[in-house]
Amino acid sequence: MTTSTLKPFSARVLVPALAMFAIIQACGGSNYVVAQEAADPIEGVWEGAVSVTHCSTGAVLATFMGSNQFHRGGTMSDTNSSPTATRGPGFGTWTKSGSAYTVKFRFFAYDAAGVLVGTRRVTRAVTLAADGRTATGTNTNELFNPAGVLIATQCGTDTATRVL
Repeated sequence: MTTSTLKPFSARVLVPALAMFAIIQACGGSNYVVAQEAADPIEGVWEGAVSVTHCSTGAVLATFMGSNQFHRGGTMSDTNSSPTATRGPGFGTWTKSGSAYTVKFRFFAYDAAGVLVGTRRVTRAVTLAADGRTATGTNTNELFNPAGVLIATQCGTDTATRVL
């Protein structure tokens, strides 16, 4: 009599437990699902030459080297060769549409004395070459004063090479 009452009880407990285990595994209960996801071609570290231009005339206002880290999931980090006293690190996002990318980031801007002049917001349109090793981009950057008022807009172009 003990045996017959134990079997149904065991089945009532064991079957739902196994079902729950299967659901957890199917829904990504392991890190292996993320690790096996294919990387997007833009993910990694890129460095290249940037030219900032006057939007109307195309006159070159500045040139420098830039560096971007595109993280899995759509975030990015940015810095460049400008003196660190005049700008902070950039943080932003990237999205993909077909073979083109839109990159948006911002950083704090300072004058030569290190006083905050505002925030630069950069929007880039990036196209990767077929080999995935080089990219070209056009950009617009807007300077907002500390009160959030737009005080300047500049345009630009860039060419970059994957380094990592």
